[in-house]
Amino acid sequence: MKAIIATVLMTGLATSPYALAVGSFDDADRAIQAGLDYGITQFRSIELDDDKDMEVEGWLDDGWYVEIDLDRNASLEKEKRQKRGGEPWGISAEDLRAYLDVARQNGMTMLEEIEVKSDGYVEVEGDDERGRELEIKFRLGEMNPIDIDRDN
Repeated sequence: MKAIIATVLMTGLATSPYALAVGSFDDADRAIQAGLDYGITQFRSIELDDDKDMEVEGWLDDGWYVEIDLDRNASLEKEKRQKRGGEPWGISAEDLRAYLDVARQNGMTMLEEIEVKSDGYVEVEGDDERGRELEIKFRLGEMNPIDIDRDN
């Protein structure tokens, strides 16, 4: 019995890197479209969770900041709205897709998150074809990566 438990634990540990929160670029496209359908005009982040859910954050035209949780079919599961001070900021769906295209061109095959940072950077995190973590960083408004970090 102890041998079976040890084997199950070792198998779980050996495969746990593959259980990280990642999804396909098709999932990301569904999340972007759901955000647009919801009314988001300035995207701040998209995260693909390990439980097959997606989270989209951004600004609506009326100044509300929203976080929406979606299932992988892009059906709304939960929403949170709040008024925040200052001007709405983020990137358009078109720019979001452009950053994802550049990430794909640089070897990313699965996506974990894309985030627009308040310090003027865009970070895309995911995995390459071998399942290794890949992080690509851009200056906001530029499509050439300024940093590419691959785990070995």
